[in-house]
Amino acid sequence: MLGFGSPIVGSQGLSTLRRFKRRPCSEAGEPPRTMNLCSMTGYGRGRSENRHARASVELRSVNGKGLNTKLRLPHDRLELESKVEAELRKVLERGSVTGQVRVRLMELPVAELDLKVMRGYLKAWRKAEKDLKLKKADPSMSELLALPGAQPSTEELPAITKSVAKAVMAATQEALKALVKSREEEGQQLAKEMQRLIKSLAVSVKKVDKMVPKVRAAQEARLTERVTKALDAIDRAEPIDLARELVVLAERADIQEEIARLDIHLKRLGAKVKAGGPIGRELEFLVQECHREVTTMGNKSSDQNLSELVVAMKMVVQQMKEQLANVE
Repeated sequence: MLGFGSPIVGSQGLSTLRRFKRRPCSEAGEPPRTMNLCSMTGYGRGRSENRHARASVELRSVNGKGLNTKLRLPHDRLELESKVEAELRKVLERGSVTGQVRVRLMELPVAELDLKVMRGYLKAWRKAEKDLKLKKADPSMSELLALPGAQPSTEELPAITKSVAKAVMAATQEALKALVKSREEEGQQLAKEMQRLIKSLAVSVKKVDKMVPKVRAAQEARLTERVTKALDAIDRAEPIDLARELVVLAERADIQEEIARLDIHLKRLGAKVKAGGPIGRELEFLVQECHREVTTMGNKSSDQNLSELVVAMKMVVQQMKEQLANVE
């Protein structure tokens, strides 16, 4: 009696993982540290105050295929938008981030009118009246204020503009730090759930592996009977014909390669989840590979018990996909 082929894992059977350039999921302004798995959902708020300005920044992030930012700033501070966005991109890898920036100028001393300049204008006015022998009539206050130098410029001083920018960026750093912490805390829960699902699927793979000899024997018997009947019907019952047909059908029904590849994918998944970092896309790729192997196993299986186990495995893989939808 011919048996099924021995397990072979070819280089073509294992897809090469795409490598991503990634930054550690670390707090803003801090050097790289041990990476954690991060969620894309989080919230952070920061405040900063100095002599001239008080700034507050709120950041919210949800799922996103890439990194998308949408910031709202006061209309007179729009020049800071690119700086705030650049700060976010230094730390975040994925997610849809919305931000609200508020700025309030601190109370400043009220600038006084330059009376010395105004007296000079008035003195020159009166002298001109006398020299020109005009009727004496002093200018009104509004006329004096309209003269150059009588009142201070309404343009913002460079020092104030610089202080506002400093406050906004400091508040952004604080908000970003809180946002990352929030994403990491949820990421820890996601990592635990992923490890649970990986373990569950690994247990099922072992069960399938143990079932293979029995399933193989039953399939082999059925195949032998079918091929024998088919060859008898056309008067071609030579042993060589029977052997050839059995080999072809056995190879089509063998799931040993799928088991081996699935085991490799699960080990990689577990290692990457443990290592952490912004690896959501890599995890999605590996889970998709797991789905492919499980689906192939189901398509090849004709045993009811094995088919039921494969259905349960598909449900676990689907749960993995749902969890990874929120991983950075």
